[in-house]
Amino acid sequence: METQCLTLKEIFASLNLPLCRLVSLSACETGLVSRVDTDEYIGLASGFLYAGAGNVVSSLWSVSDFSTAFLMIRFYQNLRDEELSVCQALQAAQNWLRKVARTDFLTWLKNEVKMDENLVADLNIYIRRSFPNLQPFANPQYWAAFCAIGL
Repeated sequence: METQCLTLKEIFASLNLPLCRLVSLSACETGLVSRVDTDEYIGLASGFLYAGAGNVVSSLWSVSDFSTAFLMIRFYQNLRDEELSVCQALQAAQNWLRKVARTDFLTWLKNEVKMDENLVADLNIYIRRSFPNLQPFANPQYWAAFCAIGL
């Protein structure tokens, strides 16, 4: 299977996103920038902003795929259900993930995400083993890597 990547050079040269409200880059370290031959720092986020996107959400360090999936689900729920800006929706999702108790998290998966009960039961076992705290995602490594820039 052939995979094709979009490069920063291609983003700057040919991508046009004037109607794009949000680009989410939830992979690891997508918010990092590097210094180019000038005094400026350029990264994926600046490329998408240059292409016309109103906002970019990206991560500043390696993140857990497991916690990121739930952070992004909550983030998009906040954007859909609340009248929040991208920054506010991300912050609310981060605060929720940081503070959510294991039982409340599992209830959210079952009732709001509409996850199958058997899968929720399996996740309960996994979370109890992997995250022994009552607030399994309290550590900043699970939520603090993400930042929003833009409008």
